[in-house]
Amino acid sequence: MAVDVPTLPFGPGLVFCVGAAKAGTGWLYEYLRAHPDCHLRSVKELHYFDARDLGERAWHLKAFEARLDRLLSGTGAGPGSAAASASASGPVAGPGAPAPDDVDDLRALIALHREEAENTEAYLAYLRHGLGAARLVGDVTPAYGLLSAARLAMMSSLAPVTRFVYILRDPVARLWSHLKMIALRGAGGEDALFARVRRLFWRFGRGELAGVRARGDYAGTLQRLHAALRPGQLLVLFFEDLFTQTTAERLCAFLGIRPHPAPVALRVHRGPDLPMKERQRLHAQTWLAPQYDYVNRTLGRVPEAWRANMPEGSV
Repeated sequence: MAVDVPTLPFGPGLVFCVGAAKAGTGWLYEYLRAHPDCHLRSVKELHYFDARDLGERAWHLKAFEARLDRLLSGTGAGPGSAAASASASGPVAGPGAPAPDDVDDLRALIALHREEAENTEAYLAYLRHGLGAARLVGDVTPAYGLLSAARLAMMSSLAPVTRFVYILRDPVARLWSHLKMIALRGAGGEDALFARVRRLFWRFGRGELAGVRARGDYAGTLQRLHAALRPGQLLVLFFEDLFTQTTAERLCAFLGIRPHPAPVALRVHRGPDLPMKERQRLHAQTWLAPQYDYVNRTLGRVPEAWRANMPEGSV
């Protein structure tokens, strides 16, 4: 894929959070958005590059337009929106009174996606709008972890200082959380929810649900990131270590911003308490063994919480 990289004036640093899905990216977004050195727009997942590369621009444009309609009609922002994320950490504008930033940011993002030709200068202008004295802008879109190494390399040169953050979660726990998120889109009570999760689980085991599989392919994403980025551009974090001041300070040091208190008790988009059956867990451990093995070999360590699900030779 040949993509022209614009020559950019010196400006703020840029951070991309590229996943993984259901691994704490919502918490990371809230932390950075509240940081005095950072400027993130009120829409968490911008989907600018994956929408184009994966042929999903029309789908995302329709979803953003529907979200804007819900905001303006007072029926809520819907799952996955900035307002939905913010509701976990504090009050948001009630029905009939959407926050002006939410509306303005969505309108500008919709205009950006409507452009037929890719326009990275307009994308960067969107990130920087309202920057003020902040030193860092960012885009927290987990789906960027699905992009090619060529695209990731292009993104890595968009600002004089560009950083990438990739968060990993125990593969079995991540899979189950992702399936619950999909199942929640249906109607019915807890029994219906579990039945949907169970069906999705066995579909995954049969090799279906390619999107879920790709979002949990740590090996593939890490290989593309390492091929695309220069030394020092990538920070890999673990979900199990994320919600601590120590990790927040490590993140700030990597991004070149001041340490800032972390909301260690905040959980964003927490799913329903619906535990796996032991039989399901054993199957998932087998299916996902290559992911455990690759991460352990490549990164040299995994959190203790991963070890119960790891293949015997990797522990």
